[in-house]
Amino acid sequence: MDNTRTPAAQQYKKAHPDVRMRIVTIPPDAGYVPTKVSLANRTKSGWPDVVFLTNPAEAATLASDRFGYAAPLDGLVPNSVRDGFAPGSLDTCTFGGRTYCLRNDIAPTVLWYDAKLMKSYGYQVPSTWAEYQQTGLKAAKDHPGTIVGAINGKYGAGTYFGSSGCPTRDTLSLTKVHIDLTQSNCTRVADLLQPMAEAKAVTTVVPTDPAFAKLGKENKILMLPGPAWFGDFMFGPAFKIPKGRISAAPMPTWPGETKSYAGQVGGGAFLVSAHAGDRTKEAVDLVRWMTTNVNLQAEQPTYPAYTAAAQKWGEAKSKDAYYASDPMPALTAAANALRPGFGAVRFEADWQASFNDTVGKAADSGGDLEKALTSWQDKLDAAARTSDYTVGR
Repeated sequence: MDNTRTPAAQQYKKAHPDVRMRIVTIPPDAGYVPTKVSLANRTKSGWPDVVFLTNPAEAATLASDRFGYAAPLDGLVPNSVRDGFAPGSLDTCTFGGRTYCLRNDIAPTVLWYDAKLMKSYGYQVPSTWAEYQQTGLKAAKDHPGTIVGAINGKYGAGTYFGSSGCPTRDTLSLTKVHIDLTQSNCTRVADLLQPMAEAKAVTTVVPTDPAFAKLGKENKILMLPGPAWFGDFMFGPAFKIPKGRISAAPMPTWPGETKSYAGQVGGGAFLVSAHAGDRTKEAVDLVRWMTTNVNLQAEQPTYPAYTAAAQKWGEAKSKDAYYASDPMPALTAAANALRPGFGAVRFEADWQASFNDTVGKAADSGGDLEKALTSWQDKLDAAARTSDYTVGR
C-alpha cells in the first residue's frame, strides 16, 4: 500500500484478527511495483498478495504474459459488485474482456473556473468548446497573462484528447492497441488549441510546477479543465486561490455532440496476485473491502470509483466552504461520463513524454498543432511496438 491507503489496510487487519497480514508501505513512484514484482519473478518467491497502484496504467504491465502477476477478477468478484463502480471506470482494468483490477479512485475531468474573475470580467461559463475557445481568446486579449487551460503531458493529453475520444491509447487487448491521430476527434482538439496556444491563452507549464502556482497568486487562472482532485489539492494548497472563488462545471461539449464527456488524469487501483494460492479468497476480500466499503471510501481524499461511496463522499464536499458553489453536480456528472477508449498501456511514460516532444513543442514555438499530431502518432506507434503491442488504426 501507499501511505494514504496504509491506515485503511490497518483497519481491515484490526477488524479481521483471524487473518494473518503483513502490511508494507511503499512509495508512489512510477515503476516501483513492476520492479518489485519482476524481482519476485526472478527469485520465484516474495510476490505480495495485494498491491495498490498509484498509476493504474501499470495494470497493463502486471497483467501481461511477461509479468503474469495480476489475477483476473471476473470469477472472484461478482458482477453485482463490479456493476457498482462508476460506468467505464473498470475499463482501465479490462483487457480482452477480462478484469484484472478494481479501481480505488478515479480522476474524471471537469471545467474548473474562478467564479469571481468570471463575474468581474462579465464572462459566462462556456458549455461548448467553441464558447470556451472564444472566452479564452477574449480573456488573453483583454487581460494579458490570463490562461484558461494547461496542455502539458498527461494534463493536456488526458484532459483534451481524452475527453474528445481521440484514440491515443485505446487498448483492444493485452497485446493490441488502437492509435489513430488522423481521426476528426483528434484533429478537432488541435483546431481548438491552435489559436489559444498562439494567443498564450493556454500554457504548457505543468500545473505542479511552481511557475503555475505563480499564475494563481496573480489571479491569472480564469478556467482550468482538469481532474477532480485539482479541487482539493491544487487550487488552494498549490495555486493559493482564496476560498469562495473556485467552482466546477461539466466539461464543454465537442462539435456535433450534445453529451459532455470527461477525460481522465489519475486515480488508483488494487490488484490481486495470481500467485496468492490458498490466500486468494482473503486477498480478494481485502481488495473488495478497500474499494467498496462506503464509510471507508467516504473518508478518502479523492473521488471514489464505487458509486455508493462517491455519493457519501460528496456529502461533505457539497458543504465545503472553500468552493464558490457545490462542485458535486459537475463531479458526479463527469464520473458518469468517462469517454471510452482511454486504456491502461505499458508505454504510459512515453505517451506523456511524446506528447510534450510533439504537440507541446509546437504549442510553445507557434507551430502547427495538427502537423504535430503526425509526429506524435509516429512516437506512439514506436513506443507501443517496443512495449510488445500490435498497433492498429
